Amino acid sequence: MIRAFLVLILVSLPMVAATRDPARLIRSVARGLIQVEFELQFDKGDAPHGILDQDPRSSGAKMNTLAELVAEERPLETSGFLVSSNRVVAMDPCVHPRFIKGIVVRQGDRKTTAKVTGYFREHWALVLTLDQPIEGSVPLHFETGRSAVPSGVVSYFRQDGQMIRALLPFGGHWIETQEAKQFRVSEHQGVAVAADGKVLGLVLNHRLDAAESWRGDPLLWAQITAEEFSSRLKNLEEMTSRSLVRVRLSFRSPKATPGQTQARFRGRNGEESEDETATERDVLGLVLSGGKVAVLVSMKPSTTARLEHILVFSGGTEGVVATFEASLRDFGVMVVRTEKPLPSVVSVDPTHPAELLGRLLLRAEIALQGETRLNYFHLARIAGVRVGARLEPYPEVSDPEVKDTFLFSPERQLFALPIVRRDSGVSGREPAAQVRQLTTARLLESAVRRLPESADPANVPVSEADENRLAWIGVEMQPLSRELARANGASNQTRDGQSGGLITYVHRESPGAKAGIKPGMILLRLRSAKQPSPIEVQLEEDFARAQGFPWERLDEIRDQFFERIPTPWPPAETVFTRALTDLGFGTKFSAEFLDEGRLLKVDFVVEAGPLHYEAAKRFKSESLGVTVRDLTYDVRRYIQRGEKEPGVVVSRIEAGGRASVAGVKPYELVTHIDDQEVSSVADFARLTAGSAELKLTMKRMSKGRIVTIKALTTGNSE
Repeated sequence: MIRAFLVLILVSLPMVAATRDPARLIRSVARGLIQVEFELQFDKGDAPHGILDQDPRSSGAKMNTLAELVAEERPLETSGFLVSSNRVVAMDPCVHPRFIKGIVVRQGDRKTTAKVTGYFREHWALVLTLDQPIEGSVPLHFETGRSAVPSGVVSYFRQDGQMIRALLPFGGHWIETQEAKQFRVSEHQGVAVAADGKVLGLVLNHRLDAAESWRGDPLLWAQITAEEFSSRLKNLEEMTSRSLVRVRLSFRSPKATPGQTQARFRGRNGEESEDETATERDVLGLVLSGGKVAVLVSMKPSTTARLEHILVFSGGTEGVVATFEASLRDFGVMVVRTEKPLPSVVSVDPTHPAELLGRLLLRAEIALQGETRLNYFHLARIAGVRVGARLEPYPEVSDPEVKDTFLFSPERQLFALPIVRRDSGVSGREPAAQVRQLTTARLLESAVRRLPESADPANVPVSEADENRLAWIGVEMQPLSRELARANGASNQTRDGQSGGLITYVHRESPGAKAGIKPGMILLRLRSAKQPSPIEVQLEEDFARAQGFPWERLDEIRDQFFERIPTPWPPAETVFTRALTDLGFGTKFSAEFLDEGRLLKVDFVVEAGPLHYEAAKRFKSESLGVTVRDLTYDVRRYIQRGEKEPGVVVSRIEAGGRASVAGVKPYELVTHIDDQEVSSVADFARLTAGSAELKLTMKRMSKGRIVTIKALTTGNSE
């Protein structure tokens, strides 16, 4: 029941004292107060969800969950009010019928069963029809006039282990919106009574309109019968099957690097978990006008980069081909365009969430499990409105299970849908949890309409050659520590060493070198007009490489174990280069440095760095069982090899292959084949083609050796 009543009763004491006979007011309606119990159950392994508290505004943490009520064999209790001999108006718990095993209404020890026969459109309540009248109960008689002044509200709830009737102040305060609409905000729900005991009406919403529509017989309120409501849900199911469609996204396989630990942003509790290595994903898409579909998926730029094909399934078994248009900057939504317009376009309800507080909405819970679609349809009511980014209003329901929830008006216009709000402040560590929240459809519609202004230019598909390109400023850094920060006088700028990077090397001809950046300077943060918050430089210690690479014991390691060993050189992709890349090539930004205690600001433009190891061109020789890659700047830097010195790096050895038998090991260099220089994978492919026997000149750091190997057939390039 309502925990808030424990406090509100104390607030009501002055009013009770001022009333000549508060007990008389309570007794005047006592036989019309009903206790309603919903017996809950699990369905298909799903736990029941809905409103635990009778107070519809209680959207925060709950003392219990509905699943715990089932485990404790306790019903979900709410207040009811007898309005005729066989009908009760009760607070609406917004629980799907599949979770309701039965409904019992009682007054003391006298009880009967009931079923839902109607839902009120503008009041947070439903109508129950009793299977038989409750002996001794008396229906409430409502005054038809509007002249009487409410003296209080009589409520019925459980407190201290027993059901009590409480006389609470009618009170509240008046508000007026910018549109000059006036409301009284009530703190209590129950039967409104005058000082003489006359029943004026039922107060079930927290916002009461100035016209006082709560007065009088509630059976005269606008409602939808259970039969009509069921029909509307069937129509909604048919409509959503065409306008909320399955979209299949197909990706290239990510270029896995043996021994390389890929940078993964781990999600926090509640985050959507998707396999980033998957080559196919089925997600929901919303059919919009103009042949556009808003695909409800939030992907990192590195994942979107691998996108190759899009199919939209709207009825039938064959998908309609679609092309990528944009990823929205603020929302986890990808906009695509189909080759031909789809027949069913969703209509958007533009109503402000505050105007729908407590009102009846249709609810569709739609989820995809591969190609299988799961649908459940019921109702929902808006409990509150949260102010989000840019003062945008976000509707909230008391039920926390909203990740698959779509809200529609009774006329089947889409009002709200579950969307990930993208974190606009890139921190360099983990991104914000990918939690879907109810977002008004009008916000999505506005963002799509404003394309390309609302697009994220960095989150787009790219060619395979550019898939692993990274931005850079051409510096290498080590994380700050508390000791380093204090020694360099940077404690106050780095939160005592928790952020910032000490520059240890600057690459020649890089943006950093051209800007005069030197080793020993500390990079503090980046600022961009695209990001409202500064991007703090936060690096992590590379513990995997802290012990050094086992070059001296390389021959003792079996080929299959190289999959588990990190590369000798550090990865070019770090949280810093990833954040810089996600700003988008061509984006202007400024970097703040600390140089011997002086704060410097340097302007840059996001530039693509040179090819790094993971983005290097590769060649796989099937006959030799070896894969080689071009030498890149990061590898040359590690092995101290000049730009004009020949060589390709061995990146993979197939266990049992010709190269493996000959003793070739990963991360060695092949500098010559049959005494001819090998400067690229193209040279390697040409020189190994068609030769019966090969002489490979190898380099392992500073040590050289000759390996003789027989080749059987030619290879193929990747």
